[in-house]
Amino acid sequence: MAVMGYPKGAINRLALLIWQLIWHALLPVLLFYVWKRSRKEPLYIENLTQRFGGGAAVPAGAIWVHAVSLGEVRAARPLIEALLARGERILLTNMTAAGRKESRALFADAIKARQMHLCWTPIELFWATGRFFKKHQPKFGIILEIELWPQLMASANRTGIPMVMAQAQYPDKSFARDRGGLQLRGQIVTGFDLILAKSERHAKRFAHFGARDIRLMGDLRFELPIPPAHLSAGATFRRMIDANRPVFCLASTAPDEDDLLIPVLQDLRQAAIATGRPKPFFVYVPRHPKDFAATAAKLQAAGLQMLHRSRDFDHDLALNRPLPDDLDGLFGDSLGEINFYFALADAVFIGDSFNDEGSHNIIEPLRLSKPVLVGPSIWGIEYPALEALEAGVLTKVETVQQMQAHWLAFDGQEDRARIERFMAQHGGATAKAIGHLQDVGLIS
Repeated sequence: MAVMGYPKGAINRLALLIWQLIWHALLPVLLFYVWKRSRKEPLYIENLTQRFGGGAAVPAGAIWVHAVSLGEVRAARPLIEALLARGERILLTNMTAAGRKESRALFADAIKARQMHLCWTPIELFWATGRFFKKHQPKFGIILEIELWPQLMASANRTGIPMVMAQAQYPDKSFARDRGGLQLRGQIVTGFDLILAKSERHAKRFAHFGARDIRLMGDLRFELPIPPAHLSAGATFRRMIDANRPVFCLASTAPDEDDLLIPVLQDLRQAAIATGRPKPFFVYVPRHPKDFAATAAKLQAAGLQMLHRSRDFDHDLALNRPLPDDLDGLFGDSLGEINFYFALADAVFIGDSFNDEGSHNIIEPLRLSKPVLVGPSIWGIEYPALEALEAGVLTKVETVQQMQAHWLAFDGQEDRARIERFMAQHGGATAKAIGHLQDVGLIS
């Protein structure tokens, strides 16, 4: 079924050759980067030969799923579990240590049963990607979101491996960039046999670059399981906080947003004190562990007294100390527990939206019927953000002053029914994806 669609034409072939020269020239830099990252995260250097197409071969005929990092691994979970339940074998590749660690945790049973195999994604060297496909001989490949690696695609097409992009999105910012000039990056999509787009808006963008078979599937994040233990722990801790205190959660924040957001917290606290209202309780959760220490120091320097998840809670999310009287909130210095933090909240802000990074997952708090707020930059979550704005379950502000005003006026009366209707309308991505894969004959 492979379309053998990339690279086409002399210009694309020349661009791919130049790309290869650049990667080979920068190989020492890449190796140094991996070594440096491994000093803090040793997993980066584990099975290093896999990044060059080496390592032990898995049994031929597995479905190759590429989920670059932690977020993509979690998002792919419903689809991967559906494929495993059908008896398929999976070869799951990652690029980051966080993705590899999460893959091991989520699919431990399948790995133990040898129904799933983990491997690093080969780097963009023609001999590394070629070795990868010839060694493992997958039945077909699934790439999550939008990962357009020209040599990886060229090698897949050359070896006849059908390629699928699932939960595919083409963000506005990327589309605007790629449709200019020679459109070299956009033309990589012609190498896919099947594109399962998140929305009609994204489908049209893939069609612009000549993608052949485009169908809609929605977003798998609407179907991710929510750990009951996280909800229970959140409810238990929420009962320890004065019921009259509004709880505002700021999640997936970036370090360059701290200097914008922390003054908002100070002002909201001061406004409550000045008017005799209960002080807000803040839950502050940076996106990346590498930023935990610096952000915690900023919160402390701002005079905000915060519990720390890593210090003040047991492994089962139970508080291990008395609740201080002057407490301003909780600092979420942990990974994989976001539903605990959201369960505490009355309202949620999703970060990376005041710094032109496009924001992050709004589906998780909406699944818990929490009203969600974002800054002006949402190009990375166009679906479902635009639909959520239209449905009135998401609020977008242009400035932190507007954010502060919005939360000052917060009355705690979220429209749960409206949020639940929105969530119901956008489910079913796994069933749609499985159906499309059957329709084109990739699975039975």
